[in-house]
Amino acid sequence: MPLQMPKSPQEFNPSNPSNLINSSSFSNPTNPQSNPKLTIAIVISSLRMGGAEKVASLLANHLSVKYRVIMILWENKEQFYPLENSITIFCPHKKFRGIWGNFRRLGFLIKIFKSQKVSFAISLIHQTNILSILAAKIAKIPIIATEHSTYESLESQKLWNFLRQRVYPLANCITTLTHGDLKHYDFLKNIRIMPNPIYLKCPNTKDLAKLTQEFNTYKPYVLSVGRMIESKHFDEVLRAFKIFSKSYPHYSLVLIGEGKCQNALEEMAQTLGIKAVFLGRREELVCAYAQAEFFALASHKEGLSNVLIESLLCETPVVSYDCPYGPAEIITNGENGYLVELGNIEALAEAFCKAVKNREMLSHNASKIQEKFGAKQVFKQWEALIMEFQDN
Repeated sequence: MPLQMPKSPQEFNPSNPSNLINSSSFSNPTNPQSNPKLTIAIVISSLRMGGAEKVASLLANHLSVKYRVIMILWENKEQFYPLENSITIFCPHKKFRGIWGNFRRLGFLIKIFKSQKVSFAISLIHQTNILSILAAKIAKIPIIATEHSTYESLESQKLWNFLRQRVYPLANCITTLTHGDLKHYDFLKNIRIMPNPIYLKCPNTKDLAKLTQEFNTYKPYVLSVGRMIESKHFDEVLRAFKIFSKSYPHYSLVLIGEGKCQNALEEMAQTLGIKAVFLGRREELVCAYAQAEFFALASHKEGLSNVLIESLLCETPVVSYDCPYGPAEIITNGENGYLVELGNIEALAEAFCKAVKNREMLSHNASKIQEKFGAKQVFKQWEALIMEFQDN
């Protein structure tokens, strides 16, 4: 069932937060350069809050300048990311479940690809990639399938892992986020590195003043953002902050996000006796990043961490475990932040202290990340990749 979504909010250049970019920089349905004959379908399970979902929405909005773009979702509840008015969403009327549900998803994809005269498909995340590649081959259209988590994340699901080995070679191209993850795809001939495009949304003038005032009350503070689930290991951020607080008792720890571990983490913070503020889910993060002394991440695995890149774009240094695989491709140790041995809480606390002492130097180097992960650069790579394969 097609749905029309509201226009995207304004976006800003992180190196100059006052420099707002109008939503027309994403798309203009009446642009004479648009090519109505070429339809691109972007396939992802949903547009709920998440890194891959954010990338899908940004990519769709950008590509809608030149192409007719449709999005195919398995469900459209709790949509977090806005789309341009020109983009149509197709979603099954009913939720498909189990093995039979995957066959129905495959049939749904084929039907949409053919009825909408799709010329090119882009899919995100492994299970959806597998179904989308099969549907694209049946519909006889080229497809780029993109990975947004580590290779190992699917290994415990034996059937899907088996299908990945057999189906991924059928795609015109597979992209992965990091060089570290790339080494696992030696069974593929056409594998590329494609980082995430990063945009930061700037609040309106009234909200900006309000948020600035709010985060001023927490200063100086350490920031940590993400889903509060086991793999993010916020408990280790709390323990490291406890040690750090012995040297810097006037600092607060600000945590943004929600998840099943949130209540336990709040109780843990009280038990540790630390100055921790849990703000829950927030859409506007610019002020939080910009006013933090540094950003802390204790994940034990990451694809390519959007929050680390976003923090650096706001010229705020970062401290992270050197986990597989993303942080080492974002952080230049001692230049824009610090990489710490995985699971070493004492070393994490020590890096916190170093980040405070060297903040000015680290902050000066932080914005260089724009050259590698800025949305403008990444979108150019996407456009070149689409041009390379669209006639295959």
